[in-house]
Amino acid sequence: MSDDLFLDPWRRLLDGLGADPWPELAGSGFLDLLRPEAEGGAGLDLAGLFPLAFEAGRRPRAPHVLPTILARLADPQALDCPDAGPVLVAGGSDPAIVRALCAAVDAALMAGAMDALQAMTLDYASTRRQFGREISKFQAIQHQIAVMAEEVMAARMAAETAMTGPPLAVPLQAAAVAKMRCGEAALVCAGVAHAVHGAIGVSAEHDLHHLTGGLHRLRLSHGGEAYWARRLGAWALSRPDDAATLARSL
Repeated sequence: MSDDLFLDPWRRLLDGLGADPWPELAGSGFLDLLRPEAEGGAGLDLAGLFPLAFEAGRRPRAPHVLPTILARLADPQALDCPDAGPVLVAGGSDPAIVRALCAAVDAALMAGAMDALQAMTLDYASTRRQFGREISKFQAIQHQIAVMAEEVMAARMAAETAMTGPPLAVPLQAAAVAKMRCGEAALVCAGVAHAVHGAIGVSAEHDLHHLTGGLHRLRLSHGGEAYWARRLGAWALSRPDDAATLARSL
């Protein structure tokens, strides 16, 4: 199915949500995207879900839409679910697969948040003037923004690689790489964004505060970098392949 079929309406839906978003979300049909067509869903796979998760991540105050979409695989009536893991496990899914699935979706949300951080930081650096010129003209700022751009792209590639196939057959090693790489990138991107914005970025009213706060919460959700590094290391050590072969198998 083409991403365009869902992406533009999804953006409009997220941008137009009111104070109580759940009746509108439930009526939109988007919450059942992953459920089989025979059960009234769209039968979308993770590759189709990735751009929607990415867009949700770009909106710092979006409700818990993605966890709710996952939870409705086990409970078709689930709404406002902050963590799909317990719901899916209670529905009989393998806890290890569930954690990998939730981690992969967290990574997609983080990739979207970092993309929004990059856009916000570029915009601010291009308009904020100091010493008679925009701060984006200073080499030190350019270097920081270039580092951020590298991290944002690496995070997106890792997250998109993990989002493939049926939801409950998510590739475990790819999910580990995605969550670990996005967590590492989040530290860099949050630091650069706040450094470029200065003190204004820490105020509760500023979107930067919500984006970076959400990134740090997602870093810890369903296993942080250290957890997934241990899992990935144990998998690599259990195999006889060389490093290049292991990398190609991810």
